[in-house]
Amino acid sequence: MTSRLSLPLALFLILTSWSLAYFIYFGQWFPPRLAVHFSLVGEPDVWMERLKFIVIASSTSFMVPPFVVACVGVMPRVLPIGMVNVPNREYWLAPEHREATLRRLMYFALWLGCLVQAFLIAINVTIVRGNPQVGPPSPFLQHAVPVAAAFGGALLIWGVMLSRSFSKPR
Repeated sequence: MTSRLSLPLALFLILTSWSLAYFIYFGQWFPPRLAVHFSLVGEPDVWMERLKFIVIASSTSFMVPPFVVACVGVMPRVLPIGMVNVPNREYWLAPEHREATLRRLMYFALWLGCLVQAFLIAINVTIVRGNPQVGPPSPFLQHAVPVAAAFGGALLIWGVMLSRSFSKPR
């Protein structure tokens, strides 16, 4: 099972590194003042200074996905076992299955962290590209809606796979 963790862990580290590198490298070319929120018709209505945006967005990308991984994959190892909630918990949290269950939760936590990080990358790129000062404006809503829909669909698939993973064996 440990080798199963290698792929999502590597992808998680790559996505996190890419996210930070995006701000470090491309941040110098962001406009001095960025639109960071858009109305329902796609018009910018909240603005932020470049440095503030870079600090907030990169900090979010650096802290939120690892926090998600910690909550889903690490906390079950620290909390009392009675606080861990999985389908068919009597079976999966029995002493003979507990370690495999905790590894499986870490596996799913890393994939969830990858999904959250990919979503944050896509939203941040969409925000920057939606700014008229960057070049020909890319309609924010035209790109943000598919990004959000893809994230929602990926979360749904993740949840179904997690639930099926903890079904009771025959």
